[in-house]
Amino acid sequence: MTPFYITIVANRPEQYIWSEIYPTLSDTGKLWLDLARRFHPNTLTARRGKWDTPWPMVPHPNLAMPPYEPGFAKTFSEVSDQRALDIRDMIRQGRRVALYYSGGLDSTVCAVALLKNLNEEELDNVAFCLNVNSASENPVFFDRFLRDKVTLLDSSTHRYSDLIGLGYAPITADTGDDIFGTEQATQFYYSYPQLVARLSGPARRKLMLLDDHPRLMEMPYQEFADVLIWFLSPDDASIPANYQIGKWFYGKMLENIATSDVPIHSLHDFFWWLIFNLRFTHCSLRGPLFYFEGEEIEAAITTRIINWFNTPDYQRWSMANNNNGQKITRPTATHYKWAARSYIYEFDRNEWYFNYKIKSVSLNRLLRNAPDGTLDLFALDVNYQRYWLNDPLVRALFTQGLHSFNG
Repeated sequence: MTPFYITIVANRPEQYIWSEIYPTLSDTGKLWLDLARRFHPNTLTARRGKWDTPWPMVPHPNLAMPPYEPGFAKTFSEVSDQRALDIRDMIRQGRRVALYYSGGLDSTVCAVALLKNLNEEELDNVAFCLNVNSASENPVFFDRFLRDKVTLLDSSTHRYSDLIGLGYAPITADTGDDIFGTEQATQFYYSYPQLVARLSGPARRKLMLLDDHPRLMEMPYQEFADVLIWFLSPDDASIPANYQIGKWFYGKMLENIATSDVPIHSLHDFFWWLIFNLRFTHCSLRGPLFYFEGEEIEAAITTRIINWFNTPDYQRWSMANNNNGQKITRPTATHYKWAARSYIYEFDRNEWYFNYKIKSVSLNRLLRNAPDGTLDLFALDVNYQRYWLNDPLVRALFTQGLHSFNG
């Protein structure tokens, strides 16, 4: 088995992982398994830099990180418009596409790009797959641009495989968080006062002064090591075993950053790198793996499902635009993904959405609609063979890797 994707779900049905395997592991094996309690699921796969895992892994070529180009000059708007023109070219070649539209910033960027760059005839080949939550998350946009104007499909009853069966290529915006680095960062900024309050002595006094600093996210991440360890620990970090997980993970992040060629300076850089480097593979594949039913998983991943933000230019833009106000302007939930907010606002002029939109997690709704048994998945290898933990041979590989892991 040579996997490019590994997943460990903490609450998966096979509780023997925790009752039978976990007690037999070394400290490092336990630490890796414990990460599933902190990152749901534990699918941390480095695309750049040193990152040891219990099972030798290779990066997927479609998910590779392009070379770092500090002088990359295209704007977010230019990259987004070009992405829509790429989709337009596909339509002109006879394909139809269906955008999974949640109403959030990422999928609204996709919708805006398509609406502004495709003509009426081309838009006839675009379906918007949404539900009542999508409409309520961005009701003004839904009423002005989608209702009775485009083809609408119910996302609660149409999985990717269903859309493919209807002749559509599904479009997902799942890696939008990766481009902006917001998944963990906004949680950290929100909980910062509580995290600092758990410290004591000079560290607490120093970091408490930064609580309401408008440029908190631009300060060197090393200054926040104490609170980052607490934040990266699962559950209650006052329990020594949980704190050790956060400390170990922070050390692995430092090693990964030091062995990468992309500069990581600020606090927001740290969180951006965590998701852009370590979670990008998971975010790219969770749709095909959790919302696709069928055996043709290779075609689903490589050709049939379109990952909107997984392009070299979006990634080059992301690497070249740290700490300049394009990703976040203040450490609050209403000031992240600033380039995306601006791009949408230029099109719809919706003041409320621009100034007050915060994240509404839609992933859990996707997982609830996953085909039966999907959460039993352990790995996907380079030949697109899926490995399930209810297979005794796979369980043996799983256990062997954790036993031999030395961190």
